Amino acid sequence: MVRVAAVEACGRALSPGTCRFRIARAAAFVLLFILVIPLLLGLAFGVPPPAVLALIGSTLLLQAAAAVVGLSLGLHPAVVLVFLTSVAVAVMIGIHEVCDLFAGRSRMVQGLLRKIDEKAGNIDYLKRYGALMLIPIIWIPGIALYGTPVVAWAFQYPRITSLLCMLAGWAIAIVVVIAAAVGLVRLAF
Repeated sequence: MVRVAAVEACGRALSPGTCRFRIARAAAFVLLFILVIPLLLGLAFGVPPPAVLALIGSTLLLQAAAAVVGLSLGLHPAVVLVFLTSVAVAVMIGIHEVCDLFAGRSRMVQGLLRKIDEKAGNIDYLKRYGALMLIPIIWIPGIALYGTPVVAWAFQYPRITSLLCMLAGWAIAIVVVIAAAVGLVRLAF
């Protein structure tokens, strides 16, 4: 049996059973939200599987701008929002789990987290707003979908709270992209 070096290292840092369970759990959640749910939604809304896969791929590549791809496929904006949100949940959970696995095996990462926690404790607006700061952070190009879960993890925000805040910011970003794509922004100004 071929073993991956990261799995072996995780098994040395944590118990092998715990490590395998965490990896299997993360993979199951990612596959559920990135493939299974979108394909089931596609089946429910009459969207052909190639279009669903195109929307998944464009979400991974273009992030919130993939809403334009969904609209160009003739999908209703609400359906596009649900598809893109499902893929975003998969990415957020996957990145969070990978970060947890690295923290579980690396003393350097654990030290970095302690330093971040000490410094963040001295900043008033981080104490006051906490995970709510993730809502606008997910709109920043370059950070967006892939960097925001790392920020949430580094500041050690509660997982469910940070996931909900990231999803709120993600949904707002998608709604803004959809509004711009269908011309609602032009009508408002």
